[in-house]
Amino acid sequence: MTVNFPTLAPTSRNYTAGEFPTKRFNSISGAGTTRLYGSKAYNVSLSLEFVLSDTDLASVLSCYDQAKGSAYGLTLPSTIFDGMSSDVQNQIPDHVTWRWDATPQVESLFPDRSRVRVSLLGTLDG
Repeated sequence: MTVNFPTLAPTSRNYTAGEFPTKRFNSISGAGTTRLYGSKAYNVSLSLEFVLSDTDLASVLSCYDQAKGSAYGLTLPSTIFDGMSSDVQNQIPDHVTWRWDATPQVESLFPDRSRVRVSLLGTLDG
């Protein structure tokens, strides 16, 4: 099951590329070799910050509840990547399943406006 993340554009975004499944083996002499166990990166992270009305904030919190935290995957709308060139967007893997990495953090700024920080993790589900 996947849950649709609300169609919102973040005010800031922090992306960390994933890691590849590798293991380094070293012998007693110090010589070593590295093995690659897969061709797809995993544990991709995406941190987003929004300034939202209460209505939009409710949609983010509802998404978290519907996904039961990190239990279900998320479908991200293209607006999440607004402002990124297509060259950069093409480097973000499409084979990962986006999940909540942490609970949404909400900071009230003034009536009907909140700053919301969202942390997502791209997992390699088999």
